[in-house]
Amino acid sequence: MFLCSGKQLVFDEKLNYDKKNIRVLPDDTDAFGRLNWHAYVRYCEEGEAGLMEMLGFSIMHFYREQKIYFPRRAATFEYLSPVSPDNLIDIETTVKKLGKTSFTLSHSFFKKNCEDGERILSAKAEITAVAFNDQIHEKVELPVELKEALRRILVSPK
Repeated sequence: MFLCSGKQLVFDEKLNYDKKNIRVLPDDTDAFGRLNWHAYVRYCEEGEAGLMEMLGFSIMHFYREQKIYFPRRAATFEYLSPVSPDNLIDIETTVKKLGKTSFTLSHSFFKKNCEDGERILSAKAEITAVAFNDQIHEKVELPVELKEALRRILVSPK
């Protein structure tokens, strides 16, 4: 348990953001009826926003307070199993790496045929975001309160 933005947060042993049972819509598929890459990018954004909210920050908090936002520096995707509009998706987002000016989030996407169905890993992604100050137009160190909160839930390397 620790304080973050004046809130007392209690984490279980899982230390990740989960969103379950996202319906795959036909608009999210390509010409072949498979989930398109842009939908996975949107799911990564959902995971990041959810993780920030779990830590007690709105997605706009650091911009409003310090004019810092987090543009993407790198993104990698690995597609493992096709997803169609008949499927539901579960998202799991964890903090993989924490640097001086950046953080890397790991996202896992699981497809299933129904809400309580078997989960099959369909894709993985890693997104690195960098702290960038919009007033001085330079990358800057991560805000202290964010860095402390992310450090608490950082997945330990195996």
